[in-house]
Amino acid sequence: MMFIMGSDLNIIAPFLADISRTYRVSVATSGWLVTVFAGGYAMASPIAGYLSDRTGRRFSLMVGMGSFVLFETASGLAPSFGMELAARLMAGASAGAVSPAAYALVADVVPKSQRAGIMSILSMGFSVSTVAGVPLGLWLATAIGWRGTLLAIGAGLALAAYGLMVALKGKIVSARTTSISPEEAHLSSLILDTWPSLLASFMAFVAIGLVYTYLPTALIQQGLPHPGGLLAVLSGYGLMNLAGNAIFGRMGDRKGMVRTIHWAQGMELVSLMGLAISVIFSELAWMVAASWGFALTQAYIPDLKAMAANVARDRRGASLAFNNTAMYSGMMTGSALGAGLFHSGSFVLIVFSAVAAVGIGLGGMLRRTVKTEHSGGVGSR
Repeated sequence: MMFIMGSDLNIIAPFLADISRTYRVSVATSGWLVTVFAGGYAMASPIAGYLSDRTGRRFSLMVGMGSFVLFETASGLAPSFGMELAARLMAGASAGAVSPAAYALVADVVPKSQRAGIMSILSMGFSVSTVAGVPLGLWLATAIGWRGTLLAIGAGLALAAYGLMVALKGKIVSARTTSISPEEAHLSSLILDTWPSLLASFMAFVAIGLVYTYLPTALIQQGLPHPGGLLAVLSGYGLMNLAGNAIFGRMGDRKGMVRTIHWAQGMELVSLMGLAISVIFSELAWMVAASWGFALTQAYIPDLKAMAANVARDRRGASLAFNNTAMYSGMMTGSALGAGLFHSGSFVLIVFSAVAAVGIGLGGMLRRTVKTEHSGGVGSR
């Protein structure tokens, strides 16, 4: 399920030129299809997460997946670019409804000591889609075209939804199994309780939006062969991210989520500094190595999600939804900020901006470390 939904986001990039020709718009204009999908995801997650706490995870998953199939099919059949934009927006909103319910479901049924590792498996679905999305998109563009590909994704998710419905039948009760005070029920209280992980999530994805969005162009400018060399480097990037999810997920269960995030953020800063230095001295091989290091070390997202799940069960869906919104808002912010910086021709400034973002996220985590480890609160083992 997570692989299919992740592929839908990553697979659009190879189709932008074909879509622009179909609707007779510029490639830059067709790029808005990616933006509105992420925007719909970020906006819908808090509402969907809140509702999953009241209606139950299974119902939320089925409604979200059913809506995704509907709007993915509409994306493949849209007769105009305006309708395509609307369909992609609603498909993103549907994806935003599925993700928090899926992660909350894991937190509901998996012991706290194993959550980060299990959540890393869900995150791996997105990592695999990063590895496979571009080459799969290039192949499918030739075989069945962009419309056929989107219809195939919708059909694949319909099958996944049916399988999940059968697997969960009679096993998941309503999420309202605990009682919380009126003060705890306020979303503002939830945000105050989880702000370190929200800040770290936002800043982590600011860094990803900055670096990953403009890394391919920067690599080509440094002399990397295109498309073969670029495809190999980006596939390696995805594989390193996949490995990072497995490593930091297991480490979070064994060493504690807060401590693991600290270590990962520290290594992430080192990788980014190495990337900046390699660009300054035009060392392509070191640039590739540093970018892979960044892919590995920024994969502490399962630990952040496990931290977001360490709240009362009746607030878990909303907490994970806010976490999703922080992540995708961060990606959009980083991508937009990078556009202005890259326009000036400075990928080094982009990387240093990513360093600042990760540093801010680490600062927020450090401020709460002593409190959480002494109180046994959010993020402690």
